[in-house]
Amino acid sequence: MTDEQLKHFNQYGYFYADDATPRAMLPELEAAARRVYDKVRAKDVEIFTHRTDSDEPWAVRGLFAPEFNEPIFADYMMCDEVMPYVHAVLGKELRLGAVLIFTNPRDQNWGFGWHRDFGKHPRDAGEEEELAILNQPQTSFKWHLALEDDECLHLVPGSHRRYRTDYEFACLSETRHADIPSQKIMYLKKGQTLFWHGYALHRGVMKKDVERLSIASSWSKHSDDDEPKEVDKRLRWMLADNLRDFLPDPMHVYYDRWRSMQIETAEEESG
Repeated sequence: MTDEQLKHFNQYGYFYADDATPRAMLPELEAAARRVYDKVRAKDVEIFTHRTDSDEPWAVRGLFAPEFNEPIFADYMMCDEVMPYVHAVLGKELRLGAVLIFTNPRDQNWGFGWHRDFGKHPRDAGEEEELAILNQPQTSFKWHLALEDDECLHLVPGSHRRYRTDYEFACLSETRHADIPSQKIMYLKKGQTLFWHGYALHRGVMKKDVERLSIASSWSKHSDDDEPKEVDKRLRWMLADNLRDFLPDPMHVYYDRWRSMQIETAEEESG
């Protein structure tokens, strides 16, 4: 990561990195993503898919699962082009994050509204509490790789550093799809990579007649002192007994660290 990229990330919450794209891997990544999308649309494989009210997929998880049989996604997560950026922000003590495909429903425009990736932090905190959340050390680093031109991610630059305005709070809680005057469309050309901060105000805006096929990925910082948490329902598929052996050997340590941080409920344990 260059000093200029780091400065831009700290100030605005995003930066583009053309050299983070593994060019030789792109054709197979695109082919694998299309195979996954076709299987999900046909419901031949169902791991965890976000669907519209008309049952159209708009985000596909489970890419590491052996049911999809697409090992290239794990290879991509650990590729030499991506990892130096991850290490620059999070260090080398990591645990597995997430990887999914963002796509567009074919029958309607779709969006999931303004939000921050706050996990279980309160969305309606006062200024002091919200600033305390925003000022925590960064423990996750995420990016998008566009396999087709993509202008679906809208982001409010610099909002990862400050308390939201009254108008922004209305957009977060009520008028979820209203424009925010300072929003910026994150234009991505096919094969381009964008790193961005999940605490920034952002939304996704998909059009039914504009193809979207982007890989969204993240890594997490790991410490043995971290407190285990109840497993995210979107990631329960990663607890499957057949997953670890399907992952490449270099990923096992990162998976094992992720697995050690998950608390399963009795319902999950009983299936």
